[in-house]
Amino acid sequence: MTKNSLIDWVWTMDELGIGWCQCEKDPISGKAPHTVNKPLVTKSIVNALGDIPEVMSNQDISLVVLDLWKFRDITPPIAEALMRSVKAVNGEMHPQYPTATAMAAIKHFSNTFAGEEARG
Repeated sequence: MTKNSLIDWVWTMDELGIGWCQCEKDPISGKAPHTVNKPLVTKSIVNALGDIPEVMSNQDISLVVLDLWKFRDITPPIAEALMRSVKAVNGEMHPQYPTATAMAAIKHFSNTFAGEEARG
């Protein structure tokens, strides 16, 4: 994985949506005890794709999100949220992205998804 300082901000951003972790939040900090981090996203990439590719397509990103969030399907609201996240970290949609950029999009989605038609 190559280092891309333009996407590093994603890994330190606050959760703005429903959050991936549904565990009880810490009473002092108000934060969930489990966050989406690089090892967790990497594990979902391997689960969904079989290995860590050099580049990932939009479909690959969707498959990883299905695995990570345990969604049954990518519904239109989920697809819209994924597109917003890809644009937030990449500027625009492309057919494929370096894996580090795709991982950042998955992280952004996980921190911003508002929960429309969330879990099946």
